[in-house]
Amino acid sequence: MKKLNTLEKEVVDILLKRLKDEFTAFYFYRSAANWCRNVGFMKAADYFENESKDELEHAKKLEDFMVTWNVSVSLPLIKEPKAEFNSLYEIINNAYDIEYELYENYEQDSVAIFKIGDICTFDLLKFFREVQTKSVGEYSDMINMLEGVNTNSKFEMLTLEKKLF
Repeated sequence: MKKLNTLEKEVVDILLKRLKDEFTAFYFYRSAANWCRNVGFMKAADYFENESKDELEHAKKLEDFMVTWNVSVSLPLIKEPKAEFNSLYEIINNAYDIEYELYENYEQDSVAIFKIGDICTFDLLKFFREVQTKSVGEYSDMINMLEGVNTNSKFEMLTLEKKLF
């Protein structure tokens, strides 16, 4: 039987770390959407619901890529996500941190993969670098919009919710 080509172990290890990050982000956004819906931030809930779907699509894109290259993908274990938040502002800040960390990781991974010489995987990571750049910008804009706002005031946050989301 013919031995099929696959990705180098170092490449697979990198992609599995990002897969775990994407699933972690998925669960964070699901929790954020649930919390927002429970406290009456319906537009934010819808927004975070869509964010969770995007993260799941990102995970699937990574999985599909690895499977295409004959890798048996072990789904990663992740920590249980936080279910309670103090405010919508806390969620936005946490989302920014998650997206920025993913941005940094995809940048570093791209450099490592390029050095390995796996241009196909490098091209895949271009998609993720672009997504993360956009996401970091969106959350930066939200945080900038909230400067000077009493973010602990539910009334003020509900008033701004439509502009934020």
